[in-house]
Amino acid sequence: MNKPICSLFLALLLTTGCAHVQSTAKPPKPLPAPGLLLAPISSQPIPVLPVTYIVADSAVPGMPAARMAQLTWADSVLAEALQAHGPEATWVFPPELRRVAKRGAGVVADPDRMTQAVMRFSNVSKVPDPLLSNLRGLIAMTNSRAVLIPAMWRITNTPEGVKVEATLVLVDARTGTVMWRSSPVATAATAGAALAATIARVLPDLH
Repeated sequence: MNKPICSLFLALLLTTGCAHVQSTAKPPKPLPAPGLLLAPISSQPIPVLPVTYIVADSAVPGMPAARMAQLTWADSVLAEALQAHGPEATWVFPPELRRVAKRGAGVVADPDRMTQAVMRFSNVSKVPDPLLSNLRGLIAMTNSRAVLIPAMWRITNTPEGVKVEATLVLVDARTGTVMWRSSPVATAATAGAALAATIARVLPDLH
Protein backbone atom coordinates (compact mmCIF):
# COMPACT_ATOMS: atom_id res chain seq x y z
CA MET A 1 0.00 0.00 0.00
CA ASN A 2 1.54 3.32 -0.94
CA LYS A 3 2.23 5.88 1.74
CA PRO A 4 -0.54 8.47 1.06
CA ILE A 5 -3.24 5.78 0.97
CA CYS A 6 -1.88 4.17 4.15
CA SER A 7 -1.93 7.52 5.98
CA LEU A 8 -5.51 8.17 4.86
CA PHE A 9 -6.59 4.70 6.02
CA LEU A 10 -5.02 5.21 9.47
CA ALA A 11 -6.63 8.63 9.87
CA LEU A 12 -10.03 7.20 8.99
CA LEU A 13 -9.54 4.33 11.44
CA LEU A 14 -8.60 6.67 14.29
CA THR A 15 -11.53 9.00 13.57
CA THR A 16 -13.98 6.11 13.53
CA GLY A 17 -12.55 4.70 16.77
CA CYS A 18 -12.77 8.05 18.55
CA ALA A 19 -16.35 8.56 17.39
CA HIS A 20 -17.26 5.12 18.72
CA VAL A 21 -15.71 5.89 22.11
CA GLN A 22 -17.54 9.21 22.31
CA SER A 23 -20.89 7.63 21.42
CA THR A 24 -20.56 4.87 24.02
CA ALA A 25 -18.95 6.87 26.85
CA LYS A 26 -21.24 7.51 29.80
CA PRO A 27 -21.38 10.93 31.49
CA PRO A 28 -19.51 11.03 34.80
CA LYS A 29 -21.59 10.59 37.93
CA PRO A 30 -21.87 13.67 40.15
CA LEU A 31 -19.52 13.76 43.09
CA PRO A 32 -21.05 12.97 46.49
CA ALA A 33 -22.29 16.03 48.35
CA PRO A 34 -20.14 16.70 51.43
CA GLY A 35 -21.99 15.73 54.60
CA LEU A 36 -22.52 18.05 57.55
CA LEU A 37 -20.97 16.92 60.85
CA LEU A 38 -23.25 18.20 63.58
CA ALA A 39 -21.36 16.97 66.65
CA PRO A 40 -18.86 19.88 66.79
CA ILE A 41 -21.63 22.50 66.62
CA SER A 42 -24.56 20.82 68.37
CA SER A 43 -23.84 22.48 71.73
CA GLN A 44 -25.17 25.84 70.47
CA PRO A 45 -28.39 26.84 68.71
CA ILE A 46 -28.11 26.84 64.92
CA PRO A 47 -30.29 29.45 63.21
CA VAL A 48 -31.64 28.36 59.82
CA LEU A 49 -32.27 31.38 57.62
CA PRO A 50 -35.44 31.56 55.51
CA VAL A 51 -35.33 30.40 51.90
CA THR A 52 -35.31 33.45 49.62
CA TYR A 53 -34.16 32.03 46.26
CA ILE A 54 -36.02 29.32 44.36
CA VAL A 55 -35.78 28.59 40.64
CA ALA A 56 -38.54 26.20 39.60
CA ASP A 57 -40.31 24.82 36.55
CA SER A 58 -44.01 25.52 36.26
CA ALA A 59 -46.52 22.95 37.55
CA VAL A 60 -44.07 20.95 39.66
CA PRO A 61 -45.90 18.12 41.48
CA GLY A 62 -46.27 18.77 45.20
CA MET A 63 -45.20 22.41 45.07
CA PRO A 64 -47.23 25.66 45.31
CA ALA A 65 -47.44 27.81 42.19
CA ALA A 66 -47.10 31.28 43.78
CA ARG A 67 -43.59 32.44 44.71
CA MET A 68 -44.33 33.53 48.29
CA ALA A 69 -46.15 30.27 48.93
CA GLN A 70 -43.13 28.40 47.52
CA LEU A 71 -40.80 30.11 50.01
CA THR A 72 -43.03 29.28 52.98
CA TRP A 73 -43.42 25.71 51.73
CA ALA A 74 -39.64 25.28 51.32
CA ASP A 75 -38.99 26.59 54.85
CA SER A 76 -41.50 24.09 56.23
CA VAL A 77 -40.16 21.07 54.32
CA LEU A 78 -36.59 21.99 55.21
CA ALA A 79 -37.42 22.34 58.91
CA GLU A 80 -39.12 18.96 59.00
CA ALA A 81 -36.22 17.27 57.19
CA LEU A 82 -33.58 18.83 59.47
CA GLN A 83 -35.47 17.73 62.58
CA ALA A 84 -35.84 14.22 61.19
CA HIS A 85 -32.21 13.77 60.12
CA GLY A 86 -30.43 16.00 62.65
CA PRO A 87 -32.36 15.77 65.93
CA GLU A 88 -29.20 16.21 68.00
CA ALA A 89 -28.94 19.84 66.87
CA THR A 90 -30.91 22.74 68.32
CA TRP A 91 -32.28 24.28 65.15
CA VAL A 92 -33.79 27.76 65.24
CA PHE A 93 -36.18 28.00 62.30
CA PRO A 94 -37.48 31.06 60.40
CA PRO A 95 -40.71 31.61 62.42
CA GLU A 96 -38.65 31.98 65.61
CA LEU A 97 -36.05 34.13 63.84
CA ARG A 98 -38.81 36.50 62.77
CA ARG A 99 -39.98 36.78 66.37
CA VAL A 100 -36.40 37.46 67.46
CA ALA A 101 -36.13 40.22 64.83
CA LYS A 102 -39.30 41.86 66.13
CA ARG A 103 -38.04 41.78 69.70
CA GLY A 104 -34.66 43.13 68.63
CA ALA A 105 -35.88 45.80 66.22
CA GLY A 106 -32.97 48.09 65.37
CA VAL A 107 -30.45 45.35 66.21
CA VAL A 108 -31.66 42.39 64.15
CA ALA A 109 -32.54 42.77 60.48
CA ASP A 110 -35.55 41.11 58.89
CA PRO A 111 -34.35 37.49 58.36
CA ASP A 112 -36.20 37.36 55.03
CA ARG A 113 -34.13 40.29 53.74
CA MET A 114 -30.60 39.66 54.91
CA THR A 115 -29.23 39.18 51.34
CA GLN A 116 -28.51 35.51 52.15
CA ALA A 117 -29.01 34.37 48.54
CA VAL A 118 -25.56 35.80 47.70
CA MET A 119 -24.09 32.68 49.30
CA ARG A 120 -25.35 30.54 46.40
CA PHE A 121 -22.26 31.49 44.41
CA SER A 122 -19.49 28.93 44.88
CA ASN A 123 -16.73 31.55 44.67
CA VAL A 124 -18.00 33.36 47.77
CA SER A 125 -15.55 32.04 50.36
CA LYS A 126 -16.26 34.64 53.04
CA VAL A 127 -19.59 36.14 54.09
CA PRO A 128 -19.83 39.64 52.60
CA ASP A 129 -21.53 42.68 54.06
CA PRO A 130 -24.32 43.54 54.59
CA LEU A 131 -25.08 39.86 55.24
CA LEU A 132 -22.26 39.50 57.77
CA SER A 133 -23.43 42.49 59.81
CA ASN A 134 -26.99 41.16 59.70
CA LEU A 135 -25.87 37.74 60.93
CA ARG A 136 -23.87 39.22 63.80
CA GLY A 137 -26.96 41.01 65.05
CA LEU A 138 -28.92 37.76 64.80
CA ILE A 139 -26.45 35.58 66.71
CA ALA A 140 -26.19 38.18 69.45
CA MET A 141 -29.89 37.64 70.10
CA THR A 142 -29.89 33.84 69.74
CA ASN A 143 -26.67 32.98 71.64
CA SER A 144 -25.37 31.14 68.59
CA ARG A 145 -22.42 31.22 66.25
CA ALA A 146 -22.93 28.89 63.27
CA VAL A 147 -25.76 29.77 60.90
CA LEU A 148 -27.19 27.50 58.21
CA ILE A 149 -28.08 29.26 54.96
CA PRO A 150 -30.26 27.46 52.40
CA ALA A 151 -28.92 29.69 49.65
CA MET A 152 -30.63 28.19 46.60
CA TRP A 153 -33.13 25.56 45.48
CA ARG A 154 -33.45 24.62 41.81
CA ILE A 155 -36.51 22.45 41.16
CA THR A 156 -37.15 20.88 37.76
CA ASN A 157 -39.42 18.31 36.17
CA THR A 158 -37.52 15.36 34.66
CA PRO A 159 -38.62 12.03 33.12
CA GLU A 160 -37.50 10.33 36.36
CA GLY A 161 -39.49 12.67 38.62
CA VAL A 162 -38.91 16.00 40.35
CA LYS A 163 -35.23 16.91 40.61
CA VAL A 164 -34.04 19.24 43.37
CA GLU A 165 -30.58 20.81 43.37
CA ALA A 166 -29.68 22.65 46.55
CA THR A 167 -26.93 24.94 47.78
CA LEU A 168 -26.52 24.78 51.55
CA VAL A 169 -23.91 26.80 53.41
CA LEU A 170 -22.90 26.81 57.07
CA VAL A 171 -21.09 29.95 58.16
CA ASP A 172 -19.36 31.25 61.25
CA ALA A 173 -21.28 34.46 61.80
CA ARG A 174 -18.58 35.98 64.01
CA THR A 175 -15.70 35.67 61.56
CA GLY A 176 -17.59 35.36 58.27
CA THR A 177 -15.84 32.07 57.49
CA VAL A 178 -17.61 29.49 55.35
CA MET A 179 -17.45 26.36 57.50
CA TRP A 180 -19.19 24.01 55.08
CA ARG A 181 -20.77 24.15 51.64
CA SER A 182 -22.65 21.38 49.85
CA SER A 183 -24.76 21.03 46.72
CA PRO A 184 -26.84 17.88 47.15
CA VAL A 185 -29.09 16.66 44.35
CA ALA A 186 -32.06 14.32 44.69
CA THR A 187 -34.97 13.11 42.55
CA ALA A 188 -38.32 11.88 43.82
CA ALA A 189 -41.99 11.70 42.85
CA THR A 190 -42.82 15.09 44.38
CA ALA A 191 -40.97 18.30 45.09
CA GLY A 192 -41.34 17.86 48.85
CA ALA A 193 -39.91 14.36 48.82
CA ALA A 194 -37.00 15.44 46.62
CA LEU A 195 -36.20 18.45 48.78
CA ALA A 196 -36.25 16.31 51.92
CA ALA A 197 -34.00 13.79 50.19
CA THR A 198 -31.33 16.46 49.63
CA ILE A 199 -31.13 16.89 53.41
CA ALA A 200 -30.91 13.13 53.86
CA ARG A 201 -27.87 13.20 51.56
CA VAL A 202 -25.94 15.66 53.73
CA LEU A 203 -27.07 14.24 57.09
CA PRO A 204 -26.63 10.56 56.29
CA ASP A 205 -25.37 9.28 59.63
CA LEU A 206 -28.81 8.34 60.94
CA HIS A 207 -29.71 6.07 58.00
